[in-house]
Amino acid sequence: MKYEYSENLIELSDKKLSELDIFVKRFIKILQNHFDYVIISGYVAILFGRNRISEDIDVFIKKKDYNRFKKLWEDLSVEYECINTDNAEEAYYEYLKQNIAIRFSKINEFIPNFELKFPKSNVDVWTLSERKTVRVNNDFDLFISPLELEIPYKLFLGSEKDIEDARFLYQFFKDQLDQKTMAIFNQKLKTNELFERYLK
Repeated sequence: MKYEYSENLIELSDKKLSELDIFVKRFIKILQNHFDYVIISGYVAILFGRNRISEDIDVFIKKKDYNRFKKLWEDLSVEYECINTDNAEEAYYEYLKQNIAIRFSKINEFIPNFELKFPKSNVDVWTLSERKTVRVNNDFDLFISPLELEIPYKLFLGSEKDIEDARFLYQFFKDQLDQKTMAIFNQKLKTNELFERYLK
């Protein structure tokens, strides 16, 4: 797989799409018609070739009112179902509005699934506003978390899988990353020591 990296765009070419990639492509095609979004966490590393399994794709969606959410719900319901509840109002008011994620999977399947949530913190909001575009095989676009935050965040989570994700992303994009911005997030998330131990 080849790539070209610029300030706001990563272009992937010759990428062989996995079943998970195709699942993401089809779901995002519907989601983007209704909400601004950003993909965070494990799938970001998988997208760039990290060889591991993921059961869910974590996504922040911009806060909008119930009527906008209901239109998304109706469009998704043709092919997908919410694992948490079969009621759109409950999904919105009892889950999303209470900062609880909701999950969507293909009908009668549970894995893989999309985990949708509203941003909770200023960092979450920044992630959505500063999202980076990934263009896959000149066929479709995805929005992902800025890597300068994604890498420290994976270190912050701290599991072996997360640390390996951080190491993979850092090595893959080492020469393109904004080291100053990443240092700010390492400081904010108190991951400086982990960064020096595992990534340097």
